[in-house]
Amino acid sequence: MKRHLVLPVVAAATAGLLLTSCSSGDSEPDDDIAGVQSPSPSEDDEGSEESEDADAEADTDAPDDGIDRPEIELPDDMTKEFEDVDTDDPDERAVLADQERFVAAVDGAVAEGEAGPALDFYASGDAYISAVELVERYADMGYRIGGPIRYYNRDVTLREGDTATSSSCVDFSRSYSVNLETGEEDPQSDEQGLYTLSHELNDVGTWRVVGWAVTAGGESCA
Repeated sequence: MKRHLVLPVVAAATAGLLLTSCSSGDSEPDDDIAGVQSPSPSEDDEGSEESEDADAEADTDAPDDGIDRPEIELPDDMTKEFEDVDTDDPDERAVLADQERFVAAVDGAVAEGEAGPALDFYASGDAYISAVELVERYADMGYRIGGPIRYYNRDVTLREGDTATSSSCVDFSRSYSVNLETGEEDPQSDEQGLYTLSHELNDVGTWRVVGWAVTAGGESCA
């Protein structure tokens, strides 16, 4: 049995980016969080914006902003529930929308067993590398994620120089790991995670994730 698979695997894949502290709810992320400042994406980065032929579609509630985006395909048995954030700031809402698309792109790549155009589009630098490592870990173990996943206590902070940080508690309690060979489903119990992401606005208008980390939710996600 592979119980409690999701959080340990994600944490292992992002171990080099773990934050010493993080925020949730109405609090702002600490400016001195370790790992938030990640390398800026270059023009030759693996996460380049070469997705001109892809259909603009994402399996989230993020609004359509007119950007030509790659399609994100999720397993039929997976649903993502993103708690709304009380903000009317268009930039903050854009960051939160790309937060949704990034996590959907990661899970879509895990389901496919390889990084695809969506992951290239929404991640670069350290975030892209750790996301690919996560996909490879699941592929090596022969598992993917299924079931409902809820994202709550979401937070966003705009920073200088077209950068931002965001965070979200993640409820895995109704999700499960799927054995790709047998189809067996293994529940995740009551695991709660805390995702913290750093974003940079690129020329296309996407708030790409350039660094991300996951810790156990603890009191922040109670």
